Amino acid sequence: VQMLTKGHHGVKLDAEAWDRLITWIDLNCPYHGTWGEDVGDPGRQRQRRRELLKLYGNVDDDPEAIPPPDPETIYSGHPEPIVSDPSRSRLPSGTSTDRNADTKRSRSASGTYQPILPDPPADLTPSPVICDKRSVELDDGLTMQLALIPAGEFIMGSALGADDEPPPTKVRIERPFWMGAHEITNQQYAQFDPSHDSHFETMLSACHGVHGHPVNRPEQPVVRVSWVQAMAFCRWLSEKTGYRFSLPTEAQWEYACRAGTATPMHYGDLNTDFSQFANMADAKLSHLARDWYILDKPIENPTKYDDWIPKDARFDDGAVLSIAPGKYRPNAWGLYDMHGNVAEWTATDYRPHRSGVVDGRDATITDGRKAVRGGSWRDRPKRCTSNFRLGYPPYQCVYNVGFRVVCE
Repeated sequence: VQMLTKGHHGVKLDAEAWDRLITWIDLNCPYHGTWGEDVGDPGRQRQRRRELLKLYGNVDDDPEAIPPPDPETIYSGHPEPIVSDPSRSRLPSGTSTDRNADTKRSRSASGTYQPILPDPPADLTPSPVICDKRSVELDDGLTMQLALIPAGEFIMGSALGADDEPPPTKVRIERPFWMGAHEITNQQYAQFDPSHDSHFETMLSACHGVHGHPVNRPEQPVVRVSWVQAMAFCRWLSEKTGYRFSLPTEAQWEYACRAGTATPMHYGDLNTDFSQFANMADAKLSHLARDWYILDKPIENPTKYDDWIPKDARFDDGAVLSIAPGKYRPNAWGLYDMHGNVAEWTATDYRPHRSGVVDGRDATITDGRKAVRGGSWRDRPKRCTSNFRLGYPPYQCVYNVGFRVVCE
């Protein structure tokens, strides 16, 4: 659904097609409609089941019958060809392409722009930047560390991403602001709502005798909090400290994540080894394929049916699920886990960037979907870039979405 919403291969669904797809999902993606499709001919059971249903339920129905399709519902046409958008191959005027190789372009014989892949960086250490830090006191001796993000300009969005990412637009952040160096943890959130539980992450197959993998430990980032709850936390924190806290806007979030870079990640491109920088879907994710009854026993050499989550198995960041923020290298402005670990709510309404108009992009004026950034432990790097976007309803509590705060 997320891929289709973001314009996957130019496919567009009408209202009826969306309704059918969502209904199928709501029905729990049925494995098989009949016993015969799963285990073979049920034999005498089929007829006996029908007899009892008719006798005691006054219903004459054969659950094993597969009705033929209605010829009128069969469509043999092909999707319309994708019309390329020339604007997606252009960068805004004034964009510097000298600092980052991945923003350079070369002309092909057809006249279209082609990306030039950058060379691997010689030094993966973020560029040192002098920035201020401050701490905010919470209850029970807890503190929250903030990093000062300077004012400046950057190119927001990407010409090479999904349909909701272009066009690249020059955006100016007029004033510096403080941003949480880390994602809000379960322990910090509990000062606001002691009843909240981030719960467990289920196993990749059936769970028998075990709950799954905990994501509700005090040091882990809080998840399964809605946008409404995250904003309520910000209001509580504002009243408690006397400072004005909120969620970051999309522009603030992407600007802070990039920290002066124009590469897909603040540490490099999609082929850069992220093991020291981010908790994303990697080789370690195979450890989620475990014995049904023994949580701490990963399956040796799991099949694709047990180990089915897409991942970049070239790298191993050492984490299976979300972990305590701050375990990986920060970006140049002292922010940790901007890529991966858990995705993060922003204050902004989710809307496409097609128009290229900045005014109103950061507005929060509707009850519609809200923008989420950064990707999580369950996402490959391409879904954790500085410009990748998702949108969720403000009431939805998502299993891998948390938040961090800004203070202005």
